[in-house]
Amino acid sequence: MLFAYLETYGCQMNSADSDMLSGLLQSRGYEIVESADDADLVVVNTCSVRQHAEDKAKGRIAEFSGRKKRHPGQQIWVVGCMAERMGDELKKELPLIDLVIGAQTMERMPELIDGLLADQIHGDMNESRPRSGISAFLPIMRGCDNFCTYCIVPHVRGREHSIPVSQLVDSAKKLIDGGTMEITLLGQNVNSYLDETTGFPELLCKLHDLDGLKRLRFTTSHPKDLSDNLIAAFADLPKLSRHLHLPVQSGSSAVLDAMNRKYTREHYLGLIDKVRKAVPDIDITTDVMVGFPGETDDDYNATVELFRRVRFTTAFMFAYSPREGTPAAKFTTQVDEAVKKARLSKLIEVQTAITKEHYASMIGKTISVLFTERQSRKTGSFIGFSDHFKKVAVKSDVNLSGRIENVKIISTTGMTLSGEIV
Repeated sequence: MLFAYLETYGCQMNSADSDMLSGLLQSRGYEIVESADDADLVVVNTCSVRQHAEDKAKGRIAEFSGRKKRHPGQQIWVVGCMAERMGDELKKELPLIDLVIGAQTMERMPELIDGLLADQIHGDMNESRPRSGISAFLPIMRGCDNFCTYCIVPHVRGREHSIPVSQLVDSAKKLIDGGTMEITLLGQNVNSYLDETTGFPELLCKLHDLDGLKRLRFTTSHPKDLSDNLIAAFADLPKLSRHLHLPVQSGSSAVLDAMNRKYTREHYLGLIDKVRKAVPDIDITTDVMVGFPGETDDDYNATVELFRRVRFTTAFMFAYSPREGTPAAKFTTQVDEAVKKARLSKLIEVQTAITKEHYASMIGKTISVLFTERQSRKTGSFIGFSDHFKKVAVKSDVNLSGRIENVKIISTTGMTLSGEIV
């Protein structure tokens, strides 16, 4: 028996790639373990979106390299976006790495693994077990054609291409047959999905009608491609989660133009109005970046005002981080780090208050929750998510994993709801 350990950094697409890689390894005779000390193969799936993510991954790889000296024959593979960006330079920096596999190579992992592990494989090389669970990711496209001036993704993941509908339907059926109840569709911009004449709204309809599927989600949407047909799908498809993640990145049209986002503040706010008219109770979340080169106090205040107007349920908020190889890294109007830090702190304060109000408003309401895991045996709580993607905890002596239950909300910690089964 061979053992493999996987550690993943970055976005949900990286998590999906790790799930795919885990399934490939298992079908080829590997057992996935929880500790690198027990592994014959250590795989680190990396992220390049921010320097902090790269530094963290490099630190862990250095740790694994130190342990490797105590495990003769152990291999270290580094895969994903940092592997794509740095290539063999990674092996020069961390020489105990055995293999570097870039993000653009991930789709060829089945044949790549078969070639690399030909003398070790004990399983069926023609089978790849999908790593399913109650909730699972399903990438529907790879790469990105948007080329936002701050973003390294198109450079490390390549140009955008959609996975054929027939392949996606087959993969979804396999996940459902394996016990998956909820599927989250992934792409750098799912709105631009196109397989011949099938666009993203049509794909949602095809997957929505699969027997056994209880819930359907997707991320991430780009505002420039959010169509009326996609907005209508939220009202027309009962299994589709009433949750839309729509990154705004800035509340200033001038900054959005410098970012090459291809929409204005007014266009974004118009989309929010359309979505809420179609589905009044929808939860809308976002990504935002403060301190982009050239961002003035007025630009930043426009972002704060947009947050107060839209009232996102939650937001991923970051200070701009220059990425080598992107146009924005060469802009001469870089914002001082202390200014970026202060702006981010204030925006977090504004959004945290809004989020707490959203969650507090749920107290006393009864909502449908899909439970995915036990929080801990000690507390006896199970964790699930509402149809609007709010996290819910319920104490129960009965195993709730894999069940959809009506839950009355009795309290909140600000980011998690607590309730009891009705």
